Amino acid sequence: MSEGSPRPAGSAFKAPFARSVILGGRGAVGRLFADLLRGEGTVTLADLRPGVPVPGTSALEADARRPDPRLAAELAVADAVIVALPEEAGVAAVEAAARHMPRGAVLVETLSVKSAVAGALARGAAEHGLEALGVNPMFAPALGFPGRPVLVSRVRGGPRSHRLETLIEDAGGRLVPVEIGEHDRLTAALQVATHAGILAFGGALRLLGADAGALTRAAPPPHRAMLALLARVVSGTPEVYRDVQAANPYAGEARKALADALGRVDEAAREPSGRFDEMLGDLAGWLGPERERLAVECADLFTHLSD
Repeated sequence: MSEGSPRPAGSAFKAPFARSVILGGRGAVGRLFADLLRGEGTVTLADLRPGVPVPGTSALEADARRPDPRLAAELAVADAVIVALPEEAGVAAVEAAARHMPRGAVLVETLSVKSAVAGALARGAAEHGLEALGVNPMFAPALGFPGRPVLVSRVRGGPRSHRLETLIEDAGGRLVPVEIGEHDRLTAALQVATHAGILAFGGALRLLGADAGALTRAAPPPHRAMLALLARVVSGTPEVYRDVQAANPYAGEARKALADALGRVDEAAREPSGRFDEMLGDLAGWLGPERERLAVECADLFTHLSD
Protein backbone atom coordinates (compact mmCIF):
# COMPACT_ATOMS: atom_id res chain seq x y z
CA MET A 1 0.00 0.00 0.00
CA SER A 2 1.37 3.44 -0.84
CA GLU A 3 1.26 6.33 1.61
CA GLY A 4 -2.00 8.21 1.45
CA SER A 5 -3.42 5.68 -1.01
CA PRO A 6 -7.22 5.43 -1.29
CA ARG A 7 -8.97 2.46 0.22
CA PRO A 8 -9.49 -0.33 -2.31
CA ALA A 9 -13.16 -0.85 -3.11
CA GLY A 10 -14.67 -3.67 -1.09
CA SER A 11 -11.59 -4.11 1.07
CA ALA A 12 -11.97 -7.38 2.92
CA PHE A 13 -9.05 -7.14 5.36
CA LYS A 14 -10.23 -9.19 8.32
CA ALA A 15 -7.29 -9.22 10.77
CA PRO A 16 -8.89 -7.91 13.97
CA PHE A 17 -7.32 -5.42 16.32
CA ALA A 18 -6.36 -7.87 19.02
CA ARG A 19 -5.22 -5.03 21.28
CA SER A 20 -6.20 -1.38 21.10
CA VAL A 21 -5.29 1.53 23.36
CA ILE A 22 -7.33 4.74 23.50
CA LEU A 23 -5.48 7.70 24.96
CA GLY A 24 -8.12 9.95 26.48
CA GLY A 25 -10.55 7.07 26.69
CA ARG A 26 -12.75 8.74 29.30
CA GLY A 27 -13.79 11.53 26.93
CA ALA A 28 -16.72 11.46 24.56
CA VAL A 29 -14.61 10.78 21.45
CA GLY A 30 -12.63 8.11 23.29
CA ARG A 31 -15.83 6.34 24.27
CA LEU A 32 -17.09 6.54 20.68
CA PHE A 33 -14.03 4.63 19.48
CA ALA A 34 -14.11 2.26 22.43
CA ASP A 35 -17.59 1.20 21.34
CA LEU A 36 -16.28 0.78 17.79
CA LEU A 37 -13.27 -1.37 18.70
CA ARG A 38 -14.33 -3.47 21.66
CA GLY A 39 -15.81 -6.14 19.42
CA GLU A 40 -12.40 -6.59 17.74
CA GLY A 41 -10.35 -7.49 20.81
CA THR A 42 -9.18 -6.02 24.11
CA VAL A 43 -9.46 -2.25 24.52
CA THR A 44 -7.56 -0.28 27.15
CA LEU A 45 -8.70 3.23 28.04
CA ALA A 46 -5.79 5.34 29.29
CA ASP A 47 -6.74 8.58 30.98
CA LEU A 48 -5.75 10.72 33.94
CA ARG A 49 -9.38 10.80 35.01
CA PRO A 50 -10.33 7.77 37.14
CA GLY A 51 -13.68 6.12 36.72
CA VAL A 52 -15.64 3.01 35.81
CA PRO A 53 -14.46 1.49 32.50
CA VAL A 54 -16.68 1.39 29.45
CA PRO A 55 -18.28 -2.09 29.36
CA GLY A 56 -16.00 -4.52 27.56
CA THR A 57 -12.86 -2.45 28.17
CA SER A 58 -10.20 -2.05 30.84
CA ALA A 59 -8.98 1.20 32.37
CA LEU A 60 -5.52 2.55 33.09
CA GLU A 61 -4.91 5.80 34.94
CA ALA A 62 -1.92 7.29 33.12
CA ASP A 63 -0.58 10.42 31.44
CA ALA A 64 -0.49 9.84 27.68
CA ARG A 65 2.12 12.59 27.27
CA ARG A 66 4.57 10.80 29.57
CA PRO A 67 3.83 7.06 29.48
CA ASP A 68 4.73 5.23 32.66
CA PRO A 69 5.93 1.59 32.47
CA ARG A 70 2.37 0.23 32.55
CA LEU A 71 1.16 2.39 29.67
CA ALA A 72 4.39 1.84 27.73
CA ALA A 73 3.84 -1.92 28.01
CA GLU A 74 0.30 -1.57 26.63
CA LEU A 75 1.49 0.60 23.74
CA ALA A 76 4.26 -1.89 22.91
CA VAL A 77 1.73 -4.60 22.00
CA ALA A 78 -1.05 -2.46 20.56
CA ASP A 79 -2.35 -2.99 17.03
CA ALA A 80 -4.09 0.39 17.17
CA VAL A 81 -3.61 3.48 19.30
CA ILE A 82 -6.30 6.17 19.17
CA VAL A 83 -5.31 9.62 20.46
CA ALA A 84 -8.60 11.19 21.60
CA LEU A 85 -7.23 14.22 23.43
CA PRO A 86 -7.40 18.01 22.99
CA GLU A 87 -4.62 19.74 21.07
CA GLU A 88 -2.53 20.80 24.06
CA ALA A 89 -2.12 17.16 25.11
CA GLY A 90 -2.75 15.41 21.79
CA VAL A 91 0.43 16.40 19.97
CA ALA A 92 2.67 15.27 22.84
CA ALA A 93 0.66 12.05 23.14
CA VAL A 94 1.14 11.28 19.43
CA GLU A 95 4.89 11.78 19.76
CA ALA A 96 5.12 9.67 22.92
CA ALA A 97 2.93 6.83 21.63
CA ALA A 98 4.88 6.49 18.37
CA ARG A 99 8.09 5.78 20.28
CA HIS A 100 6.59 2.78 22.05
CA MET A 101 4.36 1.20 19.40
CA PRO A 102 5.32 -1.90 17.37
CA ARG A 103 6.04 -1.59 13.66
CA GLY A 104 2.97 -2.05 11.49
CA ALA A 105 0.51 -0.77 14.12
CA VAL A 106 -1.77 2.13 13.26
CA LEU A 107 -1.56 5.46 15.08
CA VAL A 108 -4.79 7.47 14.83
CA GLU A 109 -5.36 11.02 16.02
CA THR A 110 -8.81 12.60 16.36
CA LEU A 111 -7.90 16.26 16.93
CA SER A 112 -10.36 18.78 15.53
CA VAL A 113 -7.42 20.93 14.36
CA LYS A 114 -4.74 19.12 12.35
CA SER A 115 -2.12 21.83 11.70
CA ALA A 116 -0.17 21.24 14.90
CA VAL A 117 -0.36 17.45 14.91
CA ALA A 118 0.20 16.72 11.21
CA GLY A 119 3.99 16.92 11.37
CA ALA A 120 4.26 14.86 14.55
CA LEU A 121 1.98 12.17 13.11
CA ALA A 122 3.89 11.91 9.83
CA ARG A 123 7.31 11.87 11.54
CA GLY A 124 6.26 9.30 14.11
CA ALA A 125 4.87 7.00 11.43
CA ALA A 126 7.93 7.29 9.19
CA GLU A 127 10.51 6.90 11.96
CA HIS A 128 8.82 3.95 13.67
CA GLY A 129 7.26 2.09 10.73
CA LEU A 130 3.67 2.84 11.66
CA GLU A 131 0.50 3.40 9.71
CA ALA A 132 -1.02 6.80 10.42
CA LEU A 133 -4.51 8.20 10.09
CA GLY A 134 -6.17 11.47 11.00
CA VAL A 135 -9.87 11.20 11.83
CA ASN A 136 -12.40 13.88 12.75
CA PRO A 137 -16.01 12.87 13.49
CA MET A 138 -18.11 15.87 12.41
CA PHE A 139 -20.81 15.36 15.02
CA ALA A 140 -21.34 15.20 18.76
CA PRO A 141 -20.05 11.72 19.76
CA ALA A 142 -23.26 10.94 21.66
CA LEU A 143 -25.11 10.90 18.32
CA GLY A 144 -23.11 7.88 17.11
CA PHE A 145 -21.77 7.08 13.65
CA PRO A 146 -24.94 6.17 11.68
CA GLY A 147 -25.42 8.62 8.82
CA ARG A 148 -22.75 11.02 10.10
CA PRO A 149 -19.74 12.37 8.18
CA VAL A 150 -16.24 11.48 9.36
CA LEU A 151 -13.29 13.38 7.88
CA VAL A 152 -10.39 11.02 7.16
CA SER A 153 -6.81 12.12 6.40
CA ARG A 154 -4.67 9.21 5.17
CA VAL A 155 -1.11 10.00 6.20
CA ARG A 156 0.57 6.58 5.90
CA GLY A 157 -1.72 3.86 4.62
CA GLY A 158 -1.85 0.14 5.23
CA PRO A 159 -4.15 -2.75 6.12
CA ARG A 160 -4.92 -1.68 9.68
CA SER A 161 -5.88 1.88 8.79
CA HIS A 162 -8.06 0.45 6.00
CA ARG A 163 -9.63 -1.93 8.51
CA LEU A 164 -10.45 0.96 10.86
CA GLU A 165 -12.11 2.83 8.00
CA THR A 166 -14.17 -0.27 7.24
CA LEU A 167 -15.28 -0.48 10.87
CA ILE A 168 -16.41 3.16 10.77
CA GLU A 169 -18.37 2.50 7.58
CA ASP A 170 -19.86 -0.70 9.01
CA ALA A 171 -21.03 1.36 12.01
CA GLY A 172 -22.84 3.69 9.59
CA GLY A 173 -20.26 6.46 9.34
CA ARG A 174 -19.80 8.27 6.04
CA LEU A 175 -16.10 8.71 5.22
CA VAL A 176 -15.05 12.01 3.66
CA PRO A 177 -11.38 11.92 2.57
CA VAL A 178 -9.46 15.19 2.96
CA GLU A 179 -5.74 15.93 2.76
CA ILE A 180 -4.44 16.65 6.23
CA GLY A 181 -2.97 19.95 5.04
CA GLU A 182 -6.40 21.09 3.81
CA HIS A 183 -8.36 19.87 6.82
CA ASP A 184 -8.25 23.05 8.89
CA ARG A 185 -9.28 25.34 6.05
CA LEU A 186 -12.28 23.09 5.40
CA THR A 187 -13.32 22.97 9.06
CA ALA A 188 -12.95 26.75 9.34
CA ALA A 189 -15.89 26.93 6.93
CA LEU A 190 -17.75 23.94 8.36
CA GLN A 191 -17.42 24.80 12.04
CA VAL A 192 -15.86 28.20 12.75
CA ALA A 193 -18.10 30.22 10.44
CA THR A 194 -21.17 28.14 11.34
CA HIS A 195 -20.82 28.42 15.12
CA ALA A 196 -19.80 32.09 14.94
CA GLY A 197 -22.86 32.83 12.80
CA ILE A 198 -25.18 31.08 15.27
CA LEU A 199 -23.65 32.91 18.26
CA ALA A 200 -23.80 36.25 16.44
CA PHE A 201 -27.48 35.61 15.66
CA GLY A 202 -28.19 35.06 19.35
CA GLY A 203 -26.17 38.11 20.32
CA ALA A 204 -28.11 40.26 17.85
CA LEU A 205 -31.42 39.15 19.37
CA ARG A 206 -30.21 40.15 22.82
CA LEU A 207 -29.05 43.54 21.55
CA LEU A 208 -32.50 44.04 20.02
CA GLY A 209 -34.04 43.42 23.45
CA ALA A 210 -36.13 40.54 22.11
CA ASP A 211 -37.83 38.10 24.49
CA ALA A 212 -36.90 34.46 23.86
CA GLY A 213 -40.32 33.15 24.80
CA ALA A 214 -42.13 35.58 22.53
CA LEU A 215 -39.78 34.77 19.67
CA THR A 216 -40.30 31.03 20.10
CA ARG A 217 -44.07 31.37 20.07
CA ALA A 218 -44.10 33.60 16.97
CA ALA A 219 -41.15 32.11 15.10
CA PRO A 220 -41.51 31.14 11.44
CA PRO A 221 -39.59 27.97 10.54
CA PRO A 222 -36.24 29.61 9.60
CA HIS A 223 -36.13 31.56 12.85
CA ARG A 224 -37.24 28.52 14.87
CA ALA A 225 -34.44 26.47 13.31
CA MET A 226 -31.90 29.17 14.19
CA LEU A 227 -33.17 29.36 17.76
CA ALA A 228 -32.85 25.58 18.03
CA LEU A 229 -29.26 25.74 16.78
CA LEU A 230 -28.48 28.49 19.26
CA ALA A 231 -29.98 26.44 22.10
CA ARG A 232 -27.86 23.43 21.14
CA VAL A 233 -24.63 25.41 21.03
CA VAL A 234 -25.15 27.20 24.35
CA SER A 235 -26.17 23.89 25.98
CA GLY A 236 -22.84 22.34 24.98
CA THR A 237 -19.42 22.47 26.60
CA PRO A 238 -18.01 26.01 26.34
CA GLU A 239 -14.43 24.76 26.02
CA VAL A 240 -15.34 22.73 22.93
CA TYR A 241 -16.85 25.69 21.12
CA ARG A 242 -14.07 28.03 22.21
CA ASP A 243 -11.46 25.59 20.89
CA VAL A 244 -13.22 25.64 17.51
CA GLN A 245 -12.92 29.44 17.41
CA ALA A 246 -9.44 29.72 18.96
CA ALA A 247 -7.36 26.78 17.76
CA ASN A 248 -8.03 26.69 14.02
CA PRO A 249 -5.38 28.81 12.24
CA TYR A 250 -8.00 29.99 9.74
CA ALA A 251 -10.59 30.95 12.38
CA GLY A 252 -9.91 34.67 12.24
CA GLU A 253 -10.20 34.61 8.46
CA ALA A 254 -13.54 32.79 8.71
CA ARG A 255 -14.98 35.25 11.23
CA LYS A 256 -13.82 38.21 9.15
CA ALA A 257 -15.49 36.69 6.08
CA LEU A 258 -18.69 36.34 8.10
CA ALA A 259 -18.55 39.98 9.19
CA ASP A 260 -17.78 41.14 5.65
CA ALA A 261 -20.67 39.11 4.26
CA LEU A 262 -23.06 40.69 6.78
CA GLY A 263 -21.78 44.09 5.72
CA ARG A 264 -22.59 43.25 2.11
CA VAL A 265 -26.14 42.26 3.09
CA ASP A 266 -26.50 45.61 4.80
CA GLU A 267 -25.18 47.44 1.73
CA ALA A 268 -27.45 45.50 -0.62
CA ALA A 269 -30.49 46.26 1.54
CA ARG A 270 -29.77 49.99 1.30
CA GLU A 271 -29.34 49.96 -2.47
CA PRO A 272 -31.99 49.58 -5.20
CA SER A 273 -33.61 46.13 -5.31
CA GLY A 274 -31.45 44.96 -8.19
CA ARG A 275 -28.43 44.80 -5.89
CA PHE A 276 -30.22 42.43 -3.52
CA ASP A 277 -31.44 40.29 -6.42
CA GLU A 278 -27.87 40.08 -7.68
CA MET A 279 -26.61 38.96 -4.26
CA LEU A 280 -29.17 36.14 -4.07
CA GLY A 281 -28.38 35.10 -7.63
CA ASP A 282 -24.67 34.96 -6.87
CA LEU A 283 -25.30 32.72 -3.86
CA ALA A 284 -27.65 30.47 -5.85
CA GLY A 285 -24.93 30.09 -8.48
CA TRP A 286 -22.35 29.27 -5.81
CA LEU A 287 -24.58 26.48 -4.43
CA GLY A 288 -24.78 25.03 -7.94
CA PRO A 289 -26.31 21.56 -8.25
CA GLU A 290 -26.51 21.23 -4.44
CA ARG A 291 -29.13 23.99 -4.23
CA GLU A 292 -32.18 21.94 -5.18
CA ARG A 293 -31.34 18.99 -2.94
CA LEU A 294 -30.57 21.25 0.02
CA ALA A 295 -33.80 23.19 -0.49
CA VAL A 296 -35.75 19.91 -0.32
CA GLU A 297 -33.86 18.93 2.85
CA CYS A 298 -34.75 22.29 4.38
CA ALA A 299 -38.42 21.87 3.54
CA ASP A 300 -38.35 18.42 5.16
CA LEU A 301 -36.65 19.87 8.24
CA PHE A 302 -39.29 22.56 8.56
CA THR A 303 -42.09 19.98 8.54
CA HIS A 304 -40.55 18.41 11.65
CA LEU A 305 -40.26 21.60 13.68
CA SER A 306 -42.78 21.54 16.53
CA ASP A 307 -45.08 24.43 17.34
